[in-house]
Amino acid sequence: MLKNYLFAIALLLFAAPAFAQSNDLAVTLGGYFPINSQIPVGNSFAIQGNFGHRILHVPLASLFIEVPVAGTFNSDVFTTGHLLSLGTYSAVFVTPGVRLKLAPGSPLSPYLAIGGGLAHFSKSGNSLANSSSTNAGTFDFAGGLEMKIFPYLSLRGEVRDYYSGSPNLLPGADARQNQLLATGGIVLRF
Repeated sequence: MLKNYLFAIALLLFAAPAFAQSNDLAVTLGGYFPINSQIPVGNSFAIQGNFGHRILHVPLASLFIEVPVAGTFNSDVFTTGHLLSLGTYSAVFVTPGVRLKLAPGSPLSPYLAIGGGLAHFSKSGNSLANSSSTNAGTFDFAGGLEMKIFPYLSLRGEVRDYYSGSPNLLPGADARQNQLLATGGIVLRF
């Protein structure tokens, strides 16, 4: 009988905080893959942090306000034909938005996200456009999957597309472009 009471108390101690968790903090690592760019640019390493706060919860879905901040490092800018690197650039994206998480109580939870904000591109190399940095408006669209491994900890895999204004790498190359980030990492819920 005492064992049953102890089990019930332990269950409440571990389960009750899980219902109160309304924030999450994710750190993910992966790759940066610029697509539909006017000039050839290389892939690079990417890191992303994401803070989310749950604003609505129903049994099959939760809605979060989120602030993803992503950074990429040293993407090469090539001449036509990828023969010669003209320099490198790095990017930072900050795009507050919303995330819809489906089946938040299950071990596997898919989600979709959308947001908008700012992209900052820093350039280095003598052949790139004169300014050393450029800011541009950006929108992001994301999809991912979370897998719970502990009451407060999950693994996350995500693909996020930052659709931004031009990084202004070369004169005359000023079209909007997609920057695809594929990342994976951990999520702490509190």
